[in-house]
Amino acid sequence: MKMNELIGLAVVTLTITACSDKPSIEELKYFAATETYPEDLYLDTVTNKKALIIVAHDDDDCAISGTISKLTENGWTIKQLSLQSHIDPTTGKNAAHIICEGNELILEDGLYRLGLDTMKNAYLPIPYKEIEKQFLREKVAKALMAKVNEFNPSVLFTLDNVKGGYGHPEHIFISQLVVDLFEEGKINNQKIYQSVYTNHMEKEIVDTWLKAKMEKWGYPNASTIANELYNIDGMPEPDVQINISKYGTNKMKYLRAYSEDVKKNLRKFIPYYEEFDAEQYFSVFDREFFRVIEK
Repeated sequence: MKMNELIGLAVVTLTITACSDKPSIEELKYFAATETYPEDLYLDTVTNKKALIIVAHDDDDCAISGTISKLTENGWTIKQLSLQSHIDPTTGKNAAHIICEGNELILEDGLYRLGLDTMKNAYLPIPYKEIEKQFLREKVAKALMAKVNEFNPSVLFTLDNVKGGYGHPEHIFISQLVVDLFEEGKINNQKIYQSVYTNHMEKEIVDTWLKAKMEKWGYPNASTIANELYNIDGMPEPDVQINISKYGTNKMKYLRAYSEDVKKNLRKFIPYYEEFDAEQYFSVFDREFFRVIEK
């Protein structure tokens, strides 16, 4: 065999080997929801088409960015409020501008949790009572009330207030604060849509696939700790689902707009999203799920 033929064979072999790490569509489907919930009807009837996404970290809305893209395309005015934000140094913008009107910090000084600068693993779950002690609740509540009531949204989007997705105290803190202010009548909106996974998704993505990765990397798995600490078996169950397959292109653009340090986290909860084009990926993950809280 001639040298150029050997080189060609080596290139083909390396290409096949590299591609073999990519899961098939059938393998990807294993992570997708097997359950079906009622289709959301409320959001299509709202006349005050204004919403706020309220999260601890700007990328916390990754699992609902298809719904946000859909609403924005249908004439809604939506902003993202967060305790932490990532700015792209090349554009000077936050990635949220891709799916809505952009990101705004809840606090100008960014100080919302005591001892955050010395914590080794700030993402690990802590008792609910400790959350009350570590976080500057009154300060955040005052700023949040002002921003929400000035904007006057009909709907708020958050993570769930029970587990905060996977047990992150900052997720639980801000989501619970929103629920408290809502139930006390201190913020003006009709409903809260909390982003959640279905039981199957949580089991396969968070409690099996991610758990194995965390063990391999030598890190504790927050989800397992949260289930035991809070005496729960996972996130709250969804009330409704929203089909987002038509908005997959914009959602994929949003997910890929973050810097590499953020993508490292996104990969933990959105399996292999960089390995497929938007049409393929969101033909599998074609729905987003919500627990709905209303008065």
